[in-house]
Amino acid sequence: MKSMTAYASARKSSNSQSVQIILRSLNYRYLDVAIHNLPIENILMEEAIKKEIKKRISRGKIEVFVLAAKPRVKKVSIDADVVAGYISQIKSLAGKYNLEPRINLTEVLNLPQAVVWEEKEKTGAPLVMPALKEAIDKLMEFKRKEGEAIRKEIMANLGKLKNNMEEIKRQKPNAANMENGKEDIDEEISLAMFYIGKMDAAVNSKKGKPIGKTFDFLTQEILRELNAASSKTKKKTPAFLIVEAKNYLERIKEQAQNIE
Repeated sequence: MKSMTAYASARKSSNSQSVQIILRSLNYRYLDVAIHNLPIENILMEEAIKKEIKKRISRGKIEVFVLAAKPRVKKVSIDADVVAGYISQIKSLAGKYNLEPRINLTEVLNLPQAVVWEEKEKTGAPLVMPALKEAIDKLMEFKRKEGEAIRKEIMANLGKLKNNMEEIKRQKPNAANMENGKEDIDEEISLAMFYIGKMDAAVNSKKGKPIGKTFDFLTQEILRELNAASSKTKKKTPAFLIVEAKNYLERIKEQAQNIE
């Protein structure tokens, strides 16, 4: 069993580049992956990130934060065409006014656009996927630990619910005392116990499959049977026990909303 709420981060570095991936998982009925801060030049990596997450996670809202250090690499170059244009115009003006052209290359290079300064950013793209995979591993470990705590809480309430249902079976009216069978809740109790058994098997399964949606279905079906039994029950004790069963079921439902 795995929790839907979890948090993890991982950092990868190489030379002067560094990338940190932060993952945050929140409750959500389906799987929804949102990626933040991915550099525009790496936008094609978005689908690869989503695909990697979908391999490991089936439910929840997953937020991915990409924090990349971007060292600037400076490149200096001389625009030969611009310099040639300056020199040509200097000679032309010198000839026009009968002057001796004295061309100082240093002064020419100080003229606008003669020297080009380029700054390129390194995005650390090769580090993103390794950092992501490590962050997912940590996130899954977090989800498993939190899931085990939730499992224990569900098991405690599930045990109370089963005991409660057994008491309802003992307290329900006998067939001989029913008015035309209108208070017969055997079918409702049997079906509720059947679904509780399915829930018990799911929470104790060692297969590691997601069970959140299964619990959603089972809690709805159990509540349906309890409501049907409640509408037929006239005696105070069974009616009270059914209300108590609904309370235990509601606690299980709340806990199950946080499992994948």
